[in-house]
Amino acid sequence: LHQIFCNMVVSVAGSILKKMDITAQPCDDFYQYACGGWLKENPIPEDFSSYGIYPWLRQNVDLKLKELLEQPTTEADLEAVKKAKVLYRSCMNETALELLDAKPLLKELKKPEFRWPVLENALGFDVRWVAEKFNLLETLAQIRTQHSKSVLIRLYVSPDDKNSQRYIIKFDQASLVLSREDYSTNTTEAQANREALLRLMVDVSLMLGADAKTAEAQMKSALSFEMKLAKIMIPFENRTSENMYNKYSLSKLQRTIPEFNWLSFVRATIDSKLYPDLSISSSESVIVRAPQYMKDLIKTVANYVVWRSVLSRVTTLSRRFLYRYLDFARVTTGTTSLTPRWDKCVNYVEGTLMYVTGRLFVDKHFQEDKKHMMEELVEGIRWAFIDMLEKENDWMDAETKKKAVEKVSECRF
Repeated sequence: LHQIFCNMVVSVAGSILKKMDITAQPCDDFYQYACGGWLKENPIPEDFSSYGIYPWLRQNVDLKLKELLEQPTTEADLEAVKKAKVLYRSCMNETALELLDAKPLLKELKKPEFRWPVLENALGFDVRWVAEKFNLLETLAQIRTQHSKSVLIRLYVSPDDKNSQRYIIKFDQASLVLSREDYSTNTTEAQANREALLRLMVDVSLMLGADAKTAEAQMKSALSFEMKLAKIMIPFENRTSENMYNKYSLSKLQRTIPEFNWLSFVRATIDSKLYPDLSISSSESVIVRAPQYMKDLIKTVANYVVWRSVLSRVTTLSRRFLYRYLDFARVTTGTTSLTPRWDKCVNYVEGTLMYVTGRLFVDKHFQEDKKHMMEELVEGIRWAFIDMLEKENDWMDAETKKKAVEKVSECRF
């Protein structure tokens, strides 16, 4: 055991040394000294805007999953594994993707909840967007359930921050396409990013059949809306744990922000087929992480909402859409190349069938001894943290320390 440990130490030390540049002077450029070897061996890939050890690890896992998913289906495979391999092969079928082009998205845009005002009658008079029939709640819920995309309002379930033994529904502001600063400042970079986004919005509208003049006008309005949205979003520095913890019952939330039917939104978002026994009433407790944002939000937003849904699908379409999005990414992130198809498909299968791909990976690459090592490491960190809390922390009172120790003791990894 001692020899095994020594070998591991030597291996880790060698790995660390390879990531350094010992020819650099640490007093002159410590970053180059500490990371120069890594930088030399790992240039930023063209389809990445940034790179580091975690993306590198992620890519290595993806390569291993790619190899597993590309193996022929056998009778010995679990049914779920067979489905994962079929899904991967389907995703990799670029010939079919090019033949279909925009048809899958256009089919979606004919559904009542996804009809897009900017397209007017392009998809047919009977499937045009009609203001009187637009249901914001239903559209937001369907985008969330069908496309796993949160627009305007993010709804999710996670442990209660003040009671980790209990899960609770949480509402938060959803993300924007660009950074908040890109909408709220007028730096050269921010203006370039906004212009690139507008051009993408207009071009995608045109590619789906919109009239040029209509697309220009309506997408400018949608972008203007998103700029206003950025102004009411809670900035990062104000998103403290206390500020974000605002507990309501759904009935109280409804009285506080009556312009939106919160109970109906929750019910529409949570799939009753998956959870037939789940009953949600107005007494259900929820955490509203940005209440002021919710109060300022409710407006006529059909173009913007459906645009965000369309944007989430653009990179799943044919190459003409992919290359148009790449033009946008070049400006906003510096990315210069498309992500390899296999990489997208591995991530798609993994995201869709995470437990299946996890099983595949574990069966092939999991090492039991490493599990025990990590368990020991985590336990060591846990008890070091508790020791620090009890012996070195002088700003907590005894009761708070006790609660903190209880909480960290209950954490499961």
